Amino acid sequence: MELIITFGVIIVAIAVLTAIANGYFHAKEKKFLYSKKLEPPVWADRETKQLFQQFNRAWSYKIEKTVNVRIQKAKRTLTDAELREHWYELKKFLLLASVSKGLPMFSKKVDDVWHFFLEEHVLYEEFCYQFIGEPIEHHPHEKPKHLPQERAWFDLLYLSFFPVSSHSHLWGDFLQEKEEHQGWIERILRDPEGIKTRLGRQHASAPTVEALEAFLDFAEKQLELPDPATQKRVPHVDGYWYGPAIFGVSAYGGYEYYEEQKKKNDGGGGDGSAAGSAGPADWEDEQHEDWNDIASDVNTFEAIPASGGSSDSGWGSSDSSSGCSSCSSCSGCSS
Repeated sequence: MELIITFGVIIVAIAVLTAIANGYFHAKEKKFLYSKKLEPPVWADRETKQLFQQFNRAWSYKIEKTVNVRIQKAKRTLTDAELREHWYELKKFLLLASVSKGLPMFSKKVDDVWHFFLEEHVLYEEFCYQFIGEPIEHHPHEKPKHLPQERAWFDLLYLSFFPVSSHSHLWGDFLQEKEEHQGWIERILRDPEGIKTRLGRQHASAPTVEALEAFLDFAEKQLELPDPATQKRVPHVDGYWYGPAIFGVSAYGGYEYYEEQKKKNDGGGGDGSAAGSAGPADWEDEQHEDWNDIASDVNTFEAIPASGGSSDSGWGSSDSSSGCSSCSSCSGCSS
């Protein structure tokens, strides 16, 4: 009898220990499966930090857990690490889309995850209203469109709000629309109020307009630096942050600096071509070289993929050229 009782106790103990162990490893696995929280940029003011906090509070593990079931049923061939990368980039996009309404999607792979999320109507609506009090609308279209102006604006936002990391390749090449980039620089300097009026979410229950205003103030300060072209990328735990650099290569900042140097040379009795000074052609060449260097640096960033991730997710075809908006039903972007 005692032997039976002892045996029963052992069985119960084993069962309890097994349950505890399974719960422990399940908890560790659960933590591993979900994307990390978004962190505000180094220039963030109180309102911008609050916006990031509201996003992270609105984003629950239930979102990824529920939508991942849909993705698995659709037999997408993504590893866990790759799926986390896609979620992380979608979270970045949704944050930016809260700051700038009507922002186009420029990654078919990230857009595919967004479509699965949208299919969970109640869950998606709940997230949007908890985050900013209004929906973040998806703008479907039949064919990919080349949107250089919108892509240049997306690049300015993305590279200012977030560091370039191993996930960023999902958006294709950055800084491919130099003329449109310069156009946005001029708008930021001449008409920041117009940008806020046209792109800001005026009725959101979150400081989205304030975050947009903080970004525009940050950009203007970078452009007012004596020699913005000297600004370099900033090391970050995830990769490198290019906020100062992308404003440092603007033609506006470089031209102002060139004019100041020219006036100094002219004031010394010269004709502006004294030894050591640069003429307009030299300045343009240098500015073009700076732009190409930063664009190359951003687009060739490489990191060792975490836990089996890779630059090729195995989910559909590769992304289209950087200036093309994208949706999961699109086959590609015409060149």
